[in-house]
Amino acid sequence: MEEYLTITELSGRIKMTPGSIRNLVWKGELVENVHYVKPTSRKLLFVWGAIEAWLYGKPAANSVQGNSLINI
Repeated sequence: MEEYLTITELSGRIKMTPGSIRNLVWKGELVENVHYVKPTSRKLLFVWGAIEAWLYGKPAANSVQGNSLINI
């Protein structure tokens, strides 16, 4: 079962301010439907497993692999 965290809960868990987390979302470092979901237009819920993988520099289980637009 996946664990979902609010921005405040995530902030406490990874010791980053909510503003810093919002900046990561805005910059595209954290990707919608990979690192977080939006159940409403204003609410973000972060997927703990994907955030943990991101922290350790590992790709999330449901992320797009590779940086290239063309798969050869």
